[in-house]
Amino acid sequence: MNNKKLLILGGYGNTGRLIARLLLQETNAELILAGRSITKAEDLVRQLNGDFEGNRVTGIHSDASDAESLKQAFHGVDLVLVASSTAIYAECVAVAALEVGIDYMDIQYSTEKTSLLKSMTSEIEKSGRCFITDGGFHPGLPAALVHYVAQHYDKLEKALVGSVIKVNWAGLSVTESTAYEFMSELADYESLVYKKGKWQKARFQGMLDFITMDFGRGFGRQYAVPMFLEEMRSIPETYPSLSETGFYVGGFNWFVDWLVFPLAAILLKLFPRRAAKPTTRLMSWGLKTFSKPPYGTLLRVESAGTKDGRPITKDVTLYHEDGYMFTAIPVVACLLQYLDGSIRKPGFWTQANIVEPNRLMDDMERMGVDVTSQGQ
Repeated sequence: MNNKKLLILGGYGNTGRLIARLLLQETNAELILAGRSITKAEDLVRQLNGDFEGNRVTGIHSDASDAESLKQAFHGVDLVLVASSTAIYAECVAVAALEVGIDYMDIQYSTEKTSLLKSMTSEIEKSGRCFITDGGFHPGLPAALVHYVAQHYDKLEKALVGSVIKVNWAGLSVTESTAYEFMSELADYESLVYKKGKWQKARFQGMLDFITMDFGRGFGRQYAVPMFLEEMRSIPETYPSLSETGFYVGGFNWFVDWLVFPLAAILLKLFPRRAAKPTTRLMSWGLKTFSKPPYGTLLRVESAGTKDGRPITKDVTLYHEDGYMFTAIPVVACLLQYLDGSIRKPGFWTQANIVEPNRLMDDMERMGVDVTSQGQ
């Protein structure tokens, strides 16, 4: 594996620092930690260079909203990994990466960001760059899980992916910008399911298109709400035998699920600027006040189809007690395939649809994700 140089924008944040540590553990890559606070970057650089041999980490100041700052930082770099809550500056970062001539990856969930990058596909392809979006566990893993189970079938007929995130929010330090971005996307996501040969809007009346899924591990059986991810769009085309698929997300707690999100969705559409701070603060308070154990992050696919003319099922569950680590591990598992050149190719890709799923699962399990499978 060549000694590539990666720049992590937001490299000293909650997820960025974990990605940096795993990359130093798993690869020979050189890292640049970039962000608005050079002090925070340099503090983490000292820690990492003390823990790992080779002095492979440096820190710099860089502002995601400043194109010149980004272009200066990108010189001599192979790939920029956007690990900060800067989805609103996605265009600035992506354009700077193209102008300098480097590859790109991000870990943000943002429908606006994904649409923007998708519109740049031809430019990305012409430049010969590899752009990977929607890294992490969701988005990032649901479609990969479908690819993983699909190999066990002659005909895959059903693949439902569900998640549950139970975090001790009271013990976390989350910036207001991160909380706002998180809440805005959850309040404004598309709710689509694939049934009867097409993606269609979920029916919320009577919760007709909600599902229940038994997540186990103390979470038990609970309702999950359809949440469309761009990575799932191509799944029915890849597996034409599918009659039903989609991604579903379990709730946080009763207060946030049934009061904060519905209220925020209305207020942010009516008063996007004036409602931003109060709804974000309300969500943060609701998460910290009403979230109760057990804690952990879990992703599960329940699938069915036929093999050798017989009906079979295959269920796979991925679990990690730390949500930030569960975001970092899939990103690094994807980068392992990128760094050895096995998946690096020109174009715009989602993490879930560019990775080789078997190696992804093996590498994630080795780095600490609990992987369990059941089948009949």
